[in-house]
Amino acid sequence: MDLIHSISENQETPQPFYLLDLGTVERLMHSWKHSLPTTKPFYTVKCSSNPALLAAVASLGANFNCASQAEIETILGLGVSPDRILYTNPCKAVSHIKYAASVGVNLTTFDSKGEIEKIKQWHPKCALLLRIKIANDHTSWRPLGTKFGVLPDEILPLLSEAHLSGLKGCVCGSFQFGMPPKQVLNIGGGFKDNSLFSEIGKTVNEAIKDMEAAATAPLSVMAEPGRFFAETVFTLVTNVFGNE
Repeated sequence: MDLIHSISENQETPQPFYLLDLGTVERLMHSWKHSLPTTKPFYTVKCSSNPALLAAVASLGANFNCASQAEIETILGLGVSPDRILYTNPCKAVSHIKYAASVGVNLTTFDSKGEIEKIKQWHPKCALLLRIKIANDHTSWRPLGTKFGVLPDEILPLLSEAHLSGLKGCVCGSFQFGMPPKQVLNIGGGFKDNSLFSEIGKTVNEAIKDMEAAATAPLSVMAEPGRFFAETVFTLVTNVFGNE
């Protein structure tokens, strides 16, 4: 509280501001590594692009989920290597695809044949993650099933199309089908820092073990946490100008 009062009193013009608790950021990363030790966190930049938060999670080993050229530029500006960036927009502008290719961001998501054609032409070295439509997500805080993802009967045709195009295709989502297990699984986001997180971790870890037992190649698992790292680390400090 003394720090807050000191900052407020030294402002020439009173303005609201946020305080970032770096200790909480560190605690959250510890919690993630404890509950999901084999799942790599790719922090969702659009959740909060506060420079201090981005620098903090980067220093703690997080990777990044970027949805645009501007977000990629921001993360690269922190000194983060491009192989720690997942380009998650499934419908990208050609200029952004060209930029990703030029800086070495070589992993992205897709959910359509048109996106395969664009990536083949402008970024043929890029590997693909197929985004699966989440069934029955109407109770989610941020339902994405109406915006992104493919239906079950579209999975094999699109993976085949990616293969024929010479691109490496994997699965992004939780879905099993009659193909050999892929090397990369992205379980998405939706995590919160609450009492359920450790239980969710146990369920996810058990599923990963089952998949690894059936896999014919090493399995790499990633996730896209956003609010897990951003929701509880900031405190808004503001001034009261009236009491009526």
